[in-house]
Amino acid sequence: QERLVLAIGAIAEAQRMVDITLDYVKQRTAFGRPIGKFQNTQFKIAEMATQVKIGDTFVKQLVQDHISGKDIVTEVSMAKWWISEMAKRVAAECLHLHGGYGYMEEYEIARRYRDIPVASIYAGTTEIMKTIIAKKLDL
Repeated sequence: QERLVLAIGAIAEAQRMVDITLDYVKQRTAFGRPIGKFQNTQFKIAEMATQVKIGDTFVKQLVQDHISGKDIVTEVSMAKWWISEMAKRVAAECLHLHGGYGYMEEYEIARRYRDIPVASIYAGTTEIMKTIIAKKLDL
């Protein structure tokens, strides 16, 4: 349950970072237009939103399976490592899209970028999750 809760939390964090970055790129201008109108920014936001949606869909299924009493140790280990690592990638990309402002404490993304890496450590590191998965796959 602990790892499932952590996966849920990491998804929520990643979604929040995408949301605040989406708001930011709609407001911040460069060369006379919002940076959200630049193709590279659009692609980065689209990639992050897709990863968060895929992770969210997986976690929701795991919650249903857990409630149903299914053995989800392998899948929860997969979710915990992949989602926590994905959230770190999202944080880095969101910070990058904020530019220099992303490092300023006045911007929420600065704190989230600083805080999210611990998600891949507590309740079992990424390496431990991969070890559990490998054992469950009879390796």
